[in-house]
Amino acid sequence: MLRLILVPLALAVCSIAQGADLLSDWPRWRGPNADNVADNRNLAVRWSQSDHVRWSAKLPGWGTSSPVVYGKRVFVTSQVEEGGTKSLLLLCFKRDDGQELWRHDFGLGVDQRTHEKSNLAVNTPAVTEDAVYVAFGNADIARYSHDGKLAWVRRYMSEFGDPKMAWGYAVSPLVTHDSVVFPWDHHKGPCFLIGLDQRTGEIAWKKERPIGTAHATPLLVAHHGQLDILAPGKNRLTAFDAKTHDKLWEYGEGEGPFNGEIISSPVHADGVVYLQLWRQSPIHAIRLTGNGKPPAPLWISKSPGPVEPSLLYYRGLLYALMDNGVLTCLDAKTGAEQYRQRLGGNCNSSPMASDGRIYLSNNDGRTFVVKAGAKYESLATNDLGERITATPAISGDDLIYRTDSHLYLIGGTH
Repeated sequence: MLRLILVPLALAVCSIAQGADLLSDWPRWRGPNADNVADNRNLAVRWSQSDHVRWSAKLPGWGTSSPVVYGKRVFVTSQVEEGGTKSLLLLCFKRDDGQELWRHDFGLGVDQRTHEKSNLAVNTPAVTEDAVYVAFGNADIARYSHDGKLAWVRRYMSEFGDPKMAWGYAVSPLVTHDSVVFPWDHHKGPCFLIGLDQRTGEIAWKKERPIGTAHATPLLVAHHGQLDILAPGKNRLTAFDAKTHDKLWEYGEGEGPFNGEIISSPVHADGVVYLQLWRQSPIHAIRLTGNGKPPAPLWISKSPGPVEPSLLYYRGLLYALMDNGVLTCLDAKTGAEQYRQRLGGNCNSSPMASDGRIYLSNNDGRTFVVKAGAKYESLATNDLGERITATPAISGDDLIYRTDSHLYLIGGTH
């Protein structure tokens, strides 16, 4: 039976099942704590297409969703197109050797238009002790067992209409103690934050939201003895009580360009949330307060943040990987820029941190390993020879990368 772990506080946001291994499992978008940080590992610093590669697995089709890990299994989605017919797949691989255990054709549903650099396999799955929740860019969502049995399907567009998004619908599922949170956004409305019953997929609760679009995954945050769902989008960040589902507060002007569209996910650390209000907006730092009260603004960056890569907080510094391959490092307390360094290539993957190192990948297939700190220091540049747009997973001492056509397990140590 699932339970929400409330102590220690850092684990409360995971909704992790009993028996989960925090060192081995990477069960959702940006990992157990949704922050892309995994310390006390022995990750590789240098690798190639052959060196440190313990296994690679050929993927059918392609996609930009990230792999997730639970126990001895790796899950990832992909889109295949043959003869003009598209298929959306959930695939399961053996964690130890990359052997494909099963695949399931999800069925297409509505063929939502997407950006040319992506497709409908864009949403990262979320895994619990007894379920795999998978979504696709056409706002379809489903629950599977770990051995590939489909429990239920929810097709949002059949119910709410086609929003005709130009980018697809990139939000990943968020599993809380009582529901699966998967928003619905529409350029012309209506818009909702929706909680689905984990057992049946039926709508358990639904909260209206202002008109606008968002591709950023909501964030579950424990603070001051409360648990909040922070939902980005509509040129604001909105907090909902995770237990009662009531709206608590809104932060942001509520006005701005791009119809409030936001892609970069917020990150929480030490009581502070770092976020953007729309794509390529300045970065905001806000301190959370208790009793459902609005947050206290701390600072706003002088320069805009990224469009797609999410922010990374690590050891008192905030790292922003710009879409053009420029890495910016800010003091997390003040927002003061520490350095700005061009790495090279365009970037969609989000940065990660482990044991004093920052890992950053570009669309050319190169991963830059940088020493964490207020001064830029390059440690290594590694090339897998194929486009990387997905954010990798960390499992034990290993990195799991998804390129356009393969999964790679990069084994530690160093």
